[in-house]
Amino acid sequence: MTNFGSERDEFSAHGCSLEDRVALVTGAAGGLGKAIVSELRNRGADVHGVDLAGEDVFHADLSTASGNRDMVAHVLATAGRLDILVLNAGCQFVAPLDQFPDAEWERLRAVMLDGPFFALKAAWPALTKSRGGRVVVTASPASYGGAPRKAAYVAAKHGVLGLVRVAALEGAAHGLTVNAVAPGWMDTGMTRNQLEAQAASRGISVDEVIALFRAAQPGDRFVDVREVAAMIGFLASPSASGANGVCVTVDLGANASAR
Repeated sequence: MTNFGSERDEFSAHGCSLEDRVALVTGAAGGLGKAIVSELRNRGADVHGVDLAGEDVFHADLSTASGNRDMVAHVLATAGRLDILVLNAGCQFVAPLDQFPDAEWERLRAVMLDGPFFALKAAWPALTKSRGGRVVVTASPASYGGAPRKAAYVAAKHGVLGLVRVAALEGAAHGLTVNAVAPGWMDTGMTRNQLEAQAASRGISVDEVIALFRAAQPGDRFVDVREVAAMIGFLASPSASGANGVCVTVDLGANASAR
């Protein structure tokens, strides 16, 4: 009988541990970003956070090619290698399409689509230097469908999922996996910052918007950022070596509901 063999030596050796791995997390100063940093550190990784502002992070403008090159160069200069790249930086703006400011369209696209492309390009040599590299991107249920008053966000999240799939195919020969996670509604700063705009556009109160967000998810609750971080931690681990080019929803089952 033919022996199909396996190149997944790291699978049995390390499981879900990230010991001796160097990770870079963007958007690290936000609610989800902090949870991701904590999760990866708890698994044993040497984690380097990056954000536009905040404490205990490397500051870089991740909407630009130079900012992404700088962050990768910083990690390589500090740690000497890069094994895990978590692209979590995000932003939001809510307005009807015909009133959507050009500058906000450009800002959201630059942070959530251009930025991940520039980051992958800059980090590619380090991530493919040895087998077992991992990339995880924070996508969204908006990567699959539309959402009123979120033209730029939805377009960027659709685009980044396509980028994930291309990178997954190109990285497979190097033992690199590239996946995405799509969180449901979480109680984070980005959610809270859009509540007033959502309320105004719907003609309801902020409390009613919060209730709508909760009710959209089975269990009538927000997704805990630690639940999302745990999924990212798994996808970043040796145990996830067979998952490549996928987007995992962490939405309490909302995606399984009939539309």
